[in-house]
Order: sequence, then structure tokens, then C-alpha cells
Amino acid sequence: MTTGRNVHRVPKKQWTRWSKEARRVFNAVYFVCYQSPWLLQHPKAPKLKPAHAKTTAWNAAWLAADAVDDTVPTEIVTVKAA
Repeated sequence: MTTGRNVHRVPKKQWTRWSKEARRVFNAVYFVCYQSPWLLQHPKAPKLKPAHAKTTAWNAAWLAADAVDDTVPTEIVTVKAA
């Protein structure tokens, strides 16, 4: 598994809240999802733009890290893009 270093620039406030295991999971999930964006999209959907794939990978990795520490939110809030 990848190291527990903050190589993907997670805000320090959040990074320090996660356990070492959660940090490693974030890095591992982000790496896999970012390198293979097709894993997170429907086969008939158009190819994701790189910025969208990066955001999707980031969100998946964040939720995975939260799950390690059992802090997954019970409500997901949708934010409109500006």
C-alpha cells in the first residue's frame, strides 16, 4: 500500500484528523481511481474529462478514508458549481 504522506495536498486540517491507515487508504484509492477513471463510470457514458476524473477520484478516496475511521457522513450535501 502507498505511504501515509500527504502527496495529494489534502487540507492539513483533514489530513491530521485521519488515522495513519485512513491516510494510506486515501492515497491508494486516489491513485487507483485517478489512473483508471473508467472504473468509476458507466460503460456507455462518454469518457470523463481529466478534471472530472480527478474530482471523482478525490471524492471516492475521501469517502474511503472516512470509512476507515468510521466517519462517513450520513447526509451528502450537493453544492452547485459557480
